[in-house]
Amino acid sequence: MSASNKLTKEIFFIFSPMLFRTCTLKVQTHTLSQTCDIYTLSWSVNARKEWQVCRYCDSNIFKCSCLRMESLGIPCDYIVAVLIHVELSDIPNNLVLDRWSKNARSKVRAFVEKALFCWDSTITLDAE
Repeated sequence: MSASNKLTKEIFFIFSPMLFRTCTLKVQTHTLSQTCDIYTLSWSVNARKEWQVCRYCDSNIFKCSCLRMESLGIPCDYIVAVLIHVELSDIPNNLVLDRWSKNARSKVRAFVEKALFCWDSTITLDAE
């Protein structure tokens, strides 16, 4: 429910299959360190492949070894599985990039209205 309230409809349609796939993920180990909690996950079907998700509890930041959050900007299956494992019912705001959020359009509109945005439509031709 949290994802549908925060993400745009288009991004939620990309994100929603991940919610179903997380049902087949298992947290194999949970290691505590001084800076973060490290969760090792694998698929129920193929336990040979593993991914690590680090949760920095003080700032509620999640980092995954698959780097999908860093490349696509939406939480991966493994981060979602850890969210479910730690019983977080709300997706942290730092896992929803502004460009994929429902309020992205209003932020762009406010930026343009402040006249901080200029579109330069000059065409330069090479004279050869």
